[in-house]
Amino acid sequence: MKELDDAAAEGEDYLTRQQRALAEAVVAGAGERSFRLAAHLAAEGGVRRSDILAATALFLAYRAFRDGKAELVPGFLTRLREQDRDSVKLVRHLVRLEAARAKGWLPRAQYEELLSYAWREKRFDLVLRAGRIEPRAVEPVGGWAALEREHCPLLT
Repeated sequence: MKELDDAAAEGEDYLTRQQRALAEAVVAGAGERSFRLAAHLAAEGGVRRSDILAATALFLAYRAFRDGKAELVPGFLTRLREQDRDSVKLVRHLVRLEAARAKGWLPRAQYEELLSYAWREKRFDLVLRAGRIEPRAVEPVGGWAALEREHCPLLT
């Protein structure tokens, strides 16, 4: 497997390798390394620093939550709250959007919140992507929903 990764990496540019390293660090739950890679990627790759740090913090919080490492979650969510509020909102909506795209639907309340956000922020790309999602009259379920329920005050 390492040989395949090395061969794939040969054809990748520097930023793609940095993105891959960040994704691997987040999956591994490597908090400080993930934040260093995210900050570096923001500086090198033209990504808004607050956006990528917010995404990194949220994914690390989810990873810790999912893996039963509840003691780590508040620290990651504190790092999330340290970012620009617009970045935090964007990341939450992007996570919901991508989860919904994978399953084809989103709870109606979250769907309406997503569309309201997208129109208000003039993010027509999100409006178009949300148009392919079915709103359903159901309660949010799954790991992301559980994280939001248990740590909602820390997410905003």
